[in-house]
Amino acid sequence: MKVFEAIRLSMKDDVARVTLCRPEIRNAVDSVLLKELIEATEILQGADNVHYVILDHEGPVFSAGAHLMEIRDYTAEKNLEKQKKGLRQYQSLAQEFVRRFGNIEQISFAALRDSAYGAGVGIAVPCDFRIMAERAVLNLPESGLGMFLAWGLTPALVHSIGLARSKEMIMLGEDWEATKCAGVGLADRVVERENVESEIQGMIARLRTRSWPAVRMCKRLANAAGALSSLGQLSMAEIELAGEALSGGEVGRRLDEFLARRGR
Repeated sequence: MKVFEAIRLSMKDDVARVTLCRPEIRNAVDSVLLKELIEATEILQGADNVHYVILDHEGPVFSAGAHLMEIRDYTAEKNLEKQKKGLRQYQSLAQEFVRRFGNIEQISFAALRDSAYGAGVGIAVPCDFRIMAERAVLNLPESGLGMFLAWGLTPALVHSIGLARSKEMIMLGEDWEATKCAGVGLADRVVERENVESEIQGMIARLRTRSWPAVRMCKRLANAAGALSSLGQLSMAEIELAGEALSGGEVGRRLDEFLARRGR
């Protein structure tokens, strides 16, 4: 099995596990992580004997969100056109991950034993099921940093949890506790932290009693039915919007302030 830098990929029987394994940076989402996750999906697509995928993590959080130092490097570029190009490329890479991971043949589970923020939520959303620990939270802090919710996740959230709830989560940037996430469908099961793994294994055991071809087809049909007709257009426009809206100084200033508060 290939050795990655930001993730660990393992397979046992019909289950693959993709583990975010950079706890020293709180599993921050950068270009390295996104590229490796995309590469992992390519491996999974060729693994016909693997029917289930668990997206797991090491450390005290599932993911603290985007690697802000990388984003700051983009916004610090003096040449405005190069700045926009870097932001567009990051956005395109993130969208590619969401598209690929959401459409893998396997049934996927996000093991949210701890909290996820921003881009960390973006990594969990494409999973078919999200199993969340009682004390974990989801938070979308982008608006406080002068950003918008990218990756094609805004239309996905609106379609999934409704317009009003999406606006609340995206604009206010507040912690959403597990029970609230479950109430709107962002979490499928809420259990004690130590029971997240056993809950996932129980769901997999239940799925194994079903016909695998039928389960696989159910996923494909559900994905097709859930797709927004305008999602493709919005996603393409978002790449350009990322270059325009996130460049020019405002995001960089807010990132500097945030990183200064964290002592970075």
